[in-house]
Amino acid sequence: MFVEGMDKGGIDRAVVLGVDQVDPGSKPPWAALAGGPTSAKGWVQVPVAMPVAANLDDDVVAEFCAQYPDRLVGFASLHPERYRPDLKVERAVKELRLRGVKIYPHAGFYPNDPRLHRAYQKCADLGVPVMFHTGIKALRWQWLKYNNPLYVDDVATDFPDLKIVMCHGGFPWSDEFLVVVYSNPNIYVDITFLEHVERTFRRPGLVEHTMRQLVDLIGPQRLLWGSEGPAMFLPLFGEHGPENYKRSQDYLVNRFEFLNAEDKKDILGRNAARLLEF
Repeated sequence: MFVEGMDKGGIDRAVVLGVDQVDPGSKPPWAALAGGPTSAKGWVQVPVAMPVAANLDDDVVAEFCAQYPDRLVGFASLHPERYRPDLKVERAVKELRLRGVKIYPHAGFYPNDPRLHRAYQKCADLGVPVMFHTGIKALRWQWLKYNNPLYVDDVATDFPDLKIVMCHGGFPWSDEFLVVVYSNPNIYVDITFLEHVERTFRRPGLVEHTMRQLVDLIGPQRLLWGSEGPAMFLPLFGEHGPENYKRSQDYLVNRFEFLNAEDKKDILGRNAARLLEF
């Protein structure tokens, strides 16, 4: 069913992201609110229909993706409270064959947390990208302040060989997001969720304005489209089903005349293929 949805949406490959928020304590489990543990990016975000849990373990991601090795790509996830996050990265890449790492700062830490430094260096050594959620928070109980994109500048500067993806445009720190991206050539931009930000916060034209700025500042070759999955339910932002694949591609990319046909192909897949070395 999952891959069938990809076929209907014209998706060749999807990146499935793990979730590591450590112990959520009394917080509601992510899956209970978001329709399944979390998503995948760029390339295509995909919520996975797994048992209710706040975390989506690397092993579960690897097992799920192994069912369709030519269609699904798995990413690990890190939290600085885990023992030796760098060892978690090494196992995820070398043993589980995952292809990147997703970081969720709004789980309660800044991206430049020193406890993650060895993990970032390990990712750089292994040639796998690290994705950072920036800007808006996904759920009520998360902490917005940790998503300020300025803290990603520390990581990009301290680890210039690390491939970084910054997600969602950094709203409400949009200017900071643009400056960080422009200043660091090792950063890619995932444009996922911009349409939800535009609608929720009553910012007409935000998507077009942001896309024009990004193309002008860093060019289309560092931009990645993502879907936020075939199904989404977030109390702060609403919901959508598999029909959103095509709708999102058209609204975030295809409708813009300032992008030529090759630019659109790059943003909708070829840039991700290059980043992940397919």
